[in-house]
Amino acid sequence: MSERTERHTASPETVEKIDLTHLAEQLWEMVRRYWWIVAALTALFAAASWLHVSRTYVPRYEAEATLAIYASRDSQESGSNSSNSVATAQQLGKVFPYILTSGILSDMVAEDLGTVSVPGEISVTAVEDTNLVTIRVTASDGQTAYDVLQSVLENYPQVAQFVIGQTEYTILSESGVPTDSGTEYVTRGSVRRGAALGFAAGMALMVFFTLLRRTIRRPSDFQSLFHVPCLGTLPVYQEKKRRKNKGKQANLLASNVPQSYLEAIRALRARVERKLEQAGCKTLLVTSSIPEEGKSTVAANLAIAMAQKGLRVILVDCDLRHPSIQSRMGIAGAFPGLVAVLKGQAALEDALYQVPVSDIDLKVLCGARNTAKEVEILGGAEMKRLIAHFEQMADVVILDTSPSAMLADAMVLAHNVPAALYVVRYDHTRVEHVLSGIEELSGSRINIIGCVLNEGKFAAQSSYGYRYGRYGYGRSRYSGAGR
Repeated sequence: MSERTERHTASPETVEKIDLTHLAEQLWEMVRRYWWIVAALTALFAAASWLHVSRTYVPRYEAEATLAIYASRDSQESGSNSSNSVATAQQLGKVFPYILTSGILSDMVAEDLGTVSVPGEISVTAVEDTNLVTIRVTASDGQTAYDVLQSVLENYPQVAQFVIGQTEYTILSESGVPTDSGTEYVTRGSVRRGAALGFAAGMALMVFFTLLRRTIRRPSDFQSLFHVPCLGTLPVYQEKKRRKNKGKQANLLASNVPQSYLEAIRALRARVERKLEQAGCKTLLVTSSIPEEGKSTVAANLAIAMAQKGLRVILVDCDLRHPSIQSRMGIAGAFPGLVAVLKGQAALEDALYQVPVSDIDLKVLCGARNTAKEVEILGGAEMKRLIAHFEQMADVVILDTSPSAMLADAMVLAHNVPAALYVVRYDHTRVEHVLSGIEELSGSRINIIGCVLNEGKFAAQSSYGYRYGRYGYGRSRYSGAGR
């Protein structure tokens, strides 16, 4: 491969480098555009969590009592003091779990209630450095929890006597029969957790899509990823869609062209002229990676801008799959296509259309449908002679062709063309598809003079009012790229 071709081919290592700042910008753009997905997942997970808890949660009632434990009077008469009460309470708090697991207290409570086992869960907590103990009983019914608590208060001193000696207690507070099962608190907590999980899942999905869908968003991406300069950034050309204007395409010949778009096209025109002059050529091929990037509109408006400057321009529709230059230019009527001229079925004079605007010299060779099988003719000698003839007739020849990443048309035509301009739509085409298209062109040793970032920094749908269909051979594997 030639040195010129190598300049336009980025190595895999270069493409895999990730600018974290750029990645953060892409993530923010993804969230801003698809925030409803994050919101929907958040609501869905919250609702699912609420539904799960509502169906599976068993209400739990908790009865509790706080006791002050003292040493028995016999112990006090033998010389014990209040500090023994504190030690007794603390010791009881430590050994109470072992008392429960021993089964002695459980058997006494079950026998007291007339059940086979304790219909609840018992726990005890000792307040540090005090003689206070809190006993809690949790059960599925409020009255049952209260009955178990009362049985524990009645029976635990007998059990504790075998472990820490005789004790007495005073009930400082008691909950009574509990009426609140805590279901509302558990449900609210579950909804919050579900919402947090859904939000995290939504953000993870945004990160995944951002990493998977690496697109071109900055002019500097062309140089850093593909070693091709960006010659201009075109803003979105928004035109009001009215029924009476249906089918009319936006171009520089319209009266309502935004000033920002005019200035961007003129700047692009100046850079393209300079590049063509440096390369010493007159013919320029315009292509893109996939459909819906606006290459035909860029080609048409660039041709108009050059003609408005006073250059003689010929615009040729070489897109045999989906010719659209005629509609881009708003040309009415039927004309012989490029293939008919190359095969000698029509005279060039009959096929060329002179744009009827004063002070500009712009001729258009429209395309024709049902010529997709004639792709090889684009790389033949007749096409080469026709381009040479056009270069004698005009100062600049612009050829609009099919997307290079999905079809061979551009690569076949590139063998007869010295220079190419590559159009990439902002935040639409994935990096690997752009790389594939540029590599296809580079294989023909064409000089890719630069790229155009179409539709600027605004991630809007194409406002040029056109869509590609199945594009000749059926839907390509690239046809959903960037969605």
